[in-house]
Amino acid sequence: MVKRALLSLFLIPSCWTLLLAESPTRGEQVSIPSGTMLHCRTTQTLTTKLNFQGDSFTANVAEPVLVNGHEAIPVGATITGRIAFMERPGRIKGVGLMRLTVEKITFPDGRSVPLEATLLSAYGAEDARVVGSEGVVRGPGSGLADVKEIGGGSAAGGILGLILHHPWIGFAVGGTAGFVDRVRRGGKNLTLPAGTQLNYQLARSLEVTMPVGPTQAALRRDLAASK
Repeated sequence: MVKRALLSLFLIPSCWTLLLAESPTRGEQVSIPSGTMLHCRTTQTLTTKLNFQGDSFTANVAEPVLVNGHEAIPVGATITGRIAFMERPGRIKGVGLMRLTVEKITFPDGRSVPLEATLLSAYGAEDARVVGSEGVVRGPGSGLADVKEIGGGSAAGGILGLILHHPWIGFAVGGTAGFVDRVRRGGKNLTLPAGTQLNYQLARSLEVTMPVGPTQAALRRDLAASK
């Protein structure tokens, strides 16, 4: 009993010194400044062909965010958002558009905090790029494809016209057929496959509570056992 009491007296000062040396501690609020980048990857495919405005989406943080050398946002934290705006590509011209707005971030231990951030760039989606100050994702254009397909139809019609000794009629018929087919199928949809990297920038500072680190948790267990 005496040995245990002496051990407790020896451990308490040294343990508290180590606990205080590890900053920030559990329950301490740390501020992640505005302008900080959040790199994440989508967990599902998003497309103007199947999705609708208002649909929710999730993305997992792919790189940790550090504050004073400590991990404030770990890899695997989940960002939840929604498709705030969506436009499907037009029949003749136009492109698919999406604005992916984030709403909150959920940590592996279940904590959630509101999140305000703007999408700056996206990688991993064919011919997709982020445009404008609101972070709208713009899909591939269909102009070149239209020209190729209509031109191909005209060429095929011209060959047929030569056979029938009416090349100009063949060109006109072939071009019209290509145009009608292109209008029937519409433009190319914007598709962000699962795993697309989205890079967001915090629009305002994010206040988070630091979790207990492994060393802190072990020391606290030792302190409790020694009492």
